[in-house]
Amino acid sequence: MRTFQRLLTGLLAIGLLAIGLMHATALPGSAATPLPDIRGIYVIGQKFYLENSPMPGQQTWLQQAIASPAVDGILIDLDWTDVASPTATKTYSWTLLDSMAQLAIAQGKKFEIAIITGGTTPSWVFTPQPQGLGAAFSNFEYVQADKPGATCINEQLALPWDSNYIAALADLLQQLSAHLKAQGWYSSMTMLRLTGINTLTDELRLPAQPPSAMAQFPCLNGNLQAWISAGYTQGKLATGWQQMLTASLRAFPDKFFNVALITDNGFPAFMPDGTPVLSPPAAVQQASAVVVSNLMQLAGQQLRGQLVLQSNGLVNLAQLDTTTISLAAANGTLLAWQTNEWELQGGGAACGGSRASPVTCQGEGEFSTLLMTGIYPQGSSGTNPVMAQYLELLPPNVIAFPNAVLQAHNILLPGPTPVTAPTPTPAPKATFEPTSSMTPELTSGPTPTTAPKSERLPSNTPTFEPPSTPAPKPIPKS
Repeated sequence: MRTFQRLLTGLLAIGLLAIGLMHATALPGSAATPLPDIRGIYVIGQKFYLENSPMPGQQTWLQQAIASPAVDGILIDLDWTDVASPTATKTYSWTLLDSMAQLAIAQGKKFEIAIITGGTTPSWVFTPQPQGLGAAFSNFEYVQADKPGATCINEQLALPWDSNYIAALADLLQQLSAHLKAQGWYSSMTMLRLTGINTLTDELRLPAQPPSAMAQFPCLNGNLQAWISAGYTQGKLATGWQQMLTASLRAFPDKFFNVALITDNGFPAFMPDGTPVLSPPAAVQQASAVVVSNLMQLAGQQLRGQLVLQSNGLVNLAQLDTTTISLAAANGTLLAWQTNEWELQGGGAACGGSRASPVTCQGEGEFSTLLMTGIYPQGSSGTNPVMAQYLELLPPNVIAFPNAVLQAHNILLPGPTPVTAPTPTPAPKATFEPTSSMTPELTSGPTPTTAPKSERLPSNTPTFEPPSTPAPKPIPKS
């Protein structure tokens, strides 16, 4: 993996210091109002941390963490089924989301939102019309391969280019935006996580068939065939992604958007002509990585000046995801990190080791080193060092290491200067052009280095009303 990351880094490197992912003079973009200041420390707000306490009789994990002067906001991280009615189509209850937003607002702090789709998509999205929305889906196997005790999970996933699914996602975002405005909380929101192409987490990925996991988890054998049967092409995926980006921008035109990347075998490995790639492992990795690069190029074009790329697995310098850094540089986006969760709810992030054998952070100094690696992933020397805009931390770490977190806060948010995205270095025309026909094909040329200029909203802006013709018959559950 490290060898391949170095290869992709070399392909994408365009002079990170010259681009300078840093605090800079504001770029107005096309937002109707100034973009929010996204900098600082966000504590990860999940249902477990909202409802449970470190010790009986104490405030919950999230209540304690948000009260820290080192914390600037909450990442409200929920499943789609946490907010959706289990039976009523397009009906939502925002109780959990409101509870977290209120915790932030009561402290005078901000929040960002991630609604995980993937395996937590409400069943009514798939129920045939007219009772449901009739989105096309298929069944896949998914494994968190490095997680202790990991087993195969069968996931029913919407096909990410399906118009009924995209309409459901667009409606979710519009209802979320309207709710926040009605509550008077919209101005406290800084970012929306770009979801819609997920499995079990809020990270951008689809079930794959990586050789590295096949020996231990033979259940993964069949994912590529499932995608072939579903009609997968890189072009369909790219067009579906474009439409999701448009829906996100329509619902939140004056916010930042962030996307959490899986840069190692995060997507099924196919050539642009639809040929599956099964070996060697390096070729499988490369085929997957090209998809990530192409999707980020599209996002960089469509959300110019409002996009942040991040990795949700910050560990140490030796295990740093350099591909995410290179993709941010290539597309002129901002950069951020979420720490690893290798020690699960009770311990938070590890400072080394592996997910299977984590090495606990031994005190403020070690945790501070972890955070500084995220803030300055290429070191703090030089005129304009590459710098993250924010860090997302787990509540146990915020509570256990207050001094390290405060130090990171003071570096990330030293003053009132607003954050903006740098302008990417001009590059030749991209090697692919997704269109509204939903049948474009990406070329197999080199991974693009930078995103060319484009309008924020394409002229062929897609609509999100389901077609009047009956939806394709869903593939039966296996």
